[in-house]
Amino acid sequence: LRIIKAAQRLGFTLDEVADIRLAVDEGCSTLIAIAAPDTSLNCRFTVGDLDLLVRVSGVAATEGLPDERSFGWHVLRTLTDEVRAHQEAYDPQVSGFPTTVEFRRIRGKA
Repeated sequence: LRIIKAAQRLGFTLDEVADIRLAVDEGCSTLIAIAAPDTSLNCRFTVGDLDLLVRVSGVAATEGLPDERSFGWHVLRTLTDEVRAHQEAYDPQVSGFPTTVEFRRIRGKA
């Protein structure tokens, strides 16, 4: 992943990079579990001076946010400094509910 190399260049430690990689995997897995058939995931990475914002979006087959009591959500909360999910109303153009999982990791925060 290019973002991993970028995070390293921006001063994230190897442990922080590993946490970011695992959090990205978990965010994607969370959306895959609720995804509508034949849809794609999009990942957007925004690098700030001290943090990295990751936004994973896709289309859910049914209404409802990812289960915040799940093990996967616990992993996201543990590895990141902030995590949230958002879902829009049914969109007939994409045959589902546009859904986003977003998290932030602050560099150097223990």
